Amino acid sequence: MNKKFSILYVDDEESNLRIFKNTFRREYDVYTVTNAKDGIEILKKEDIDIILSDQRMPEMTGVEFFKHTLEAHPQLNRILITGFTDFNALQSAINDAKIFQYIQKPWQEGDLRTIIEKALRVYKLEQENKELTVELKEKNKSLVKINKELKSSNEKLIVAKNKAEESDRLKSVFFANISHEIRTPMNGIIGFTKILNEQDLSDEQRQEFGDIIIRSSEQLMHIIDDIMEVSHLATSNVKLNLGEVDLNRFLDDLIAVYENESNDKVSIQLINELSEKDGNIMSDALKLKKILNNLIDNALKYTSEGYVKVSCKKNNSNIEFCIEDSGIGINPEMQHVIFDRFRQEEESSTRQFGGLGLGLSIVKENVTLLSGKIWVKSEKGKGSTFTFTIPYAPAGETTIITDKGISNESSSSVKNKHTILIVEDEVINSLYLETLLEDMDVNLKILNAENGQEAVDCCRENVDIDLVLMDIKMPIMNGIEATQEIRKFRKNLPIVAQTAYTTNEDREKAKQAGCDDFITKPIEVNILSDLIARYLVVVKE
Repeated sequence: MNKKFSILYVDDEESNLRIFKNTFRREYDVYTVTNAKDGIEILKKEDIDIILSDQRMPEMTGVEFFKHTLEAHPQLNRILITGFTDFNALQSAINDAKIFQYIQKPWQEGDLRTIIEKALRVYKLEQENKELTVELKEKNKSLVKINKELKSSNEKLIVAKNKAEESDRLKSVFFANISHEIRTPMNGIIGFTKILNEQDLSDEQRQEFGDIIIRSSEQLMHIIDDIMEVSHLATSNVKLNLGEVDLNRFLDDLIAVYENESNDKVSIQLINELSEKDGNIMSDALKLKKILNNLIDNALKYTSEGYVKVSCKKNNSNIEFCIEDSGIGINPEMQHVIFDRFRQEEESSTRQFGGLGLGLSIVKENVTLLSGKIWVKSEKGKGSTFTFTIPYAPAGETTIITDKGISNESSSSVKNKHTILIVEDEVINSLYLETLLEDMDVNLKILNAENGQEAVDCCRENVDIDLVLMDIKMPIMNGIEATQEIRKFRKNLPIVAQTAYTTNEDREKAKQAGCDDFITKPIEVNILSDLIARYLVVVKE
């Protein structure tokens, strides 16, 4: 059943209240009081839908009562009942008290019933309209939110679509180029091999055609090497082969090859500012040679006349290489994409210069592997300068390359045994880590701490600790707090967070606390082994 409407009637004549209540109690819940003050209290306690009041009452008139209720109950309709023709009171009731209607005493039941029903219908419609307005506003907010989400999703889809189309386009260009680049040397190899089978060639011709076959084969091998290199780099499983490199001799030998092959129109110059001492470094000679070969080859390819300068110097904690040419230069809008795979400034089928668009991407990824940086400055028609740096790591020191760069230790300080602190409150987890470390066949000493406070004390007392495997969730002091404390007196001690938490937020908290790395439980032996190799120079037992 529908809930009855509630009516409040205020009149200082109790007989009027009884008559009203007896008349309307079957249709409505009727509340009656003899003064405005009690009426105000009823409005505070009960859910009233309409108010009726006599005008002339002691202490507070009906109009004053209505005005008093406006702020707390603006939605209610008000009906004024008066036995006097008081035009000032009626004007005030209409203008100031916002009455719905008034009726004179003695009221007739039919007239009053009609007024009440009309007032309640209006009230009900206003409430429904208010609810609909609120609902529409909420739905509008939802629609605005959905519209924003759809717009954002649409923008992302457009970006993804454009990237996919660009990727497909680049792949199409790449495969067209690779077909051309492979067929060109293969045509020379197959064609001149067939000619060599003819019997009426002179010795000079056989020598010339044999040289063509060799050069074409070397060109083909270079193409295959680039494709294999990109495939290998894409696996993210490339390891550096560090060794002593005499950069002075390395550069002399490298440039000598190009000088023997250079033409009269393009000179190749070496400007080496390294001293004999600074020239002896630890690096991966093959990676370094591949970087320089690609950059020099590029410079020579795009320089028809003028020069190619290769310079090298020590710049603070880096070795800096520059390859400068006087060639065609690169458009500014293309300079940010030339290091991407399959990208070349000129991509059309009628392009003047060959190549697969892999050389500079190989250069950048190998520079990154050596913890270096590379950039280009160029102006169309005025040449280009490619500059890259690698960290300076003197020969005779133990060199470790990590995500943070190259770190060095004097070879005389390389330990025969390293000490690892396992911070773990769970005995089983601690035993598991010890077992993994012992099975690695490396010379390690293992210490244990069961909470963060023990870890802090242990690191303060044992200066020989070389690596900390820090659990995050522990009693007394957690791993984040312990790391922050240790960093106050052991700033360079490698600390690796090991935890069951895996979110980016957890990783960021560990990083901000001072952790160098982050591994997730359950810990795999190959991941732990990589960590040991990354942060320690281990000695096989």
